[in-house]
Amino acid sequence: MKSFTAVSVICLAICALGNPVTQQKFADKDFLEKQKFVLDVLQHVYQDDVFVTKYDETYTTYKPWEHLDDYNKVDKLKSFFELWQNKPLCDEEVFSPVYSAHVEYALGLGRLFYLAKDWKVFTHAVYWARVNVNKQLFVYALNLATVLRDDLHGVTTPAVYEVLPWHFFDVETVTKAEHYALHGFHNVKQLDNVFNVVVKSNYSNLYDNVNYDHTLTYFTEDVGLNAFYYYYNVQYPYWTKGPETHEFSKDRVGEVYLFLHRQLLARYYLERLSNDLGEVPQLNVYQSYGPGYCSNLAYYKGVSFPDRPNDYNFYNTENYELVKDLEFYLKRVADFVDTTTEEFHTAVEKLGNTLQGNELTLDQKKYGSLDNLFREVVNEGRYYGNFGEVLPGTLALYETSLRDPLFYSLYKELVSYYWRLAGNYPEYKHDDLEFPGVTLDNVQVPEKLTTFFEYVDSDVSNVVNVEVPTVEESTDALFKFGRNSVHNGQSFVVKARQKRVNHQPFEFTLDVTSDKAQKAVVKVFLGPKYDENGRLFRLEDNYQNFFELDHYVVDLVAGVNHLKRSSEEFSYLTNDQTTYFELYKKLFDATNSDYQFPLTSGQCGFPRRLLLPLGKKGGLTFQLFFAVYPYHAPEVAQYSTYDPAVSCGVGSGSRFVDSLPLGYPLDRPVVHGYNFNVGNFKFHDVTVYHTDDTTNVV
Repeated sequence: MKSFTAVSVICLAICALGNPVTQQKFADKDFLEKQKFVLDVLQHVYQDDVFVTKYDETYTTYKPWEHLDDYNKVDKLKSFFELWQNKPLCDEEVFSPVYSAHVEYALGLGRLFYLAKDWKVFTHAVYWARVNVNKQLFVYALNLATVLRDDLHGVTTPAVYEVLPWHFFDVETVTKAEHYALHGFHNVKQLDNVFNVVVKSNYSNLYDNVNYDHTLTYFTEDVGLNAFYYYYNVQYPYWTKGPETHEFSKDRVGEVYLFLHRQLLARYYLERLSNDLGEVPQLNVYQSYGPGYCSNLAYYKGVSFPDRPNDYNFYNTENYELVKDLEFYLKRVADFVDTTTEEFHTAVEKLGNTLQGNELTLDQKKYGSLDNLFREVVNEGRYYGNFGEVLPGTLALYETSLRDPLFYSLYKELVSYYWRLAGNYPEYKHDDLEFPGVTLDNVQVPEKLTTFFEYVDSDVSNVVNVEVPTVEESTDALFKFGRNSVHNGQSFVVKARQKRVNHQPFEFTLDVTSDKAQKAVVKVFLGPKYDENGRLFRLEDNYQNFFELDHYVVDLVAGVNHLKRSSEEFSYLTNDQTTYFELYKKLFDATNSDYQFPLTSGQCGFPRRLLLPLGKKGGLTFQLFFAVYPYHAPEVAQYSTYDPAVSCGVGSGSRFVDSLPLGYPLDRPVVHGYNFNVGNFKFHDVTVYHTDDTTNVV
């Protein structure tokens, strides 16, 4: 049989908080069946008719509550079964994981998938949910299952922007794709017997820059960036402590929450500087908020995401009670920040859990969930549907949150409580930061770093409603294999083609002298050199704006060490996901030939292509900050409790490079910049050049 894949692509597993060099692993025949099931169940999720025909009666008649012996700890499922049989959450409603009324559905379905005793039971539970459950909830819970179930480690899930493309690509892209199908792919050429459609996809500022912040859509609307944030919130949902043996508390989840949002704010600010914009606007719910947002997105049913005009005021009759609650909770959090006497690490962990309002919070009743409450206040959606619910806006869904400039202002407010807490602890002094016996003598970095735009294709075939499959009438190999994106029995693929930013790879070399052989940690940050007006930044005013590029352990030898590192090796970064269509082709080859299907660790990291800010055509100067400091072993050795080749290690407790606070040594306010004048630190100017100013496709 002809192979669809010419060569085997070998890749390294990249994990969220570290980048181990691992041996690539491949799927055996049993695992290929699991991979195929996941690919099959996520295609054309809103069409049950193209899915149900593949499975026998044991699936079509299956109801979980009639098979209690199929599940572990069934007592944890009874409330969900009662809820579902009396008040199911179907597609009539738009699911939002931040709506309190929807949390019990997410918790119940997540438990159902996790507590299934074996693979057969799991597939039956998934089948039932695929046909009966709200589709956004279904995708959310299935992604969670792939993170937590050991028998799914290594499975590749299609990118969420290809499973639910309506939440990532504008309505024009979706409409064009649908029109191609409605016209029977007229005049579309076939490549390898597959109709190949390419739709040029624009960002929301193509037709109207509603404000200066809208010029950043190439960054804020990047599908990889928004998928990254979605996956983070799937990996650590606030509504559970995590299952036994995978408890989130092992992963310093409160500290991770704060660090993630600090990093997003820093990275966003670097992009703002590339576009001559200044500080992220403040959010004051009593005053109008300047930047509006028009997403150009529409839900599957066709209803548009709510937009927001410029200078919108959230303090209105609909929000009075919510704003009053906000006042109460903010004051209580400030009281905790100003009165706690706990060790810094412990206080940060408690603050993060409390701001998010997760299951590890200090007190849900006393502090609420400021994260969710802020999102509720700004979710100025219109009422929609038969249940009186508010149509979720961009900040009510994790996969669309980063698109809106309001997100960054909201989290600037929440993160300010972290900096207030950190300011109540002693700043790092010279003696705290130096590394006795070790000096960073020299840094070698290219004078120019280069960014550019390139066309990237995403498989958005899911946006097209397809006919009920009749495999017997088709000679299409992929169709017979199980891929349902077909027209008249012939496969098609619809690609959304966008210009996305990327950068040329680069490397640096550090010359480090050590008086003895010892372990050390190297961290690399990128931060501003000048503000938007060209004024030189002082470190005391700039420490919050550094974005961490890399974090890794080295073994120093006595004498001079030349530490060379490529940007391709940087930690916690991920490459673009393989498209849905290519996944099917690779799986087909692995099933029908000697091609080996690679296992993956899932989507654990930040998009590699967004490592650097855009810069300018004539160059924009930033500064790299290199820190070499003593290695402090984490409580649980990194990667010792999970395999980074096939898992992100959620709930493992061994995701961390070392035991120091995330973001160290820039995790506390810098009051006296001269304390950073130590031999093991260096600041180095670097200029980022952009080779193309075009950010839209016409």
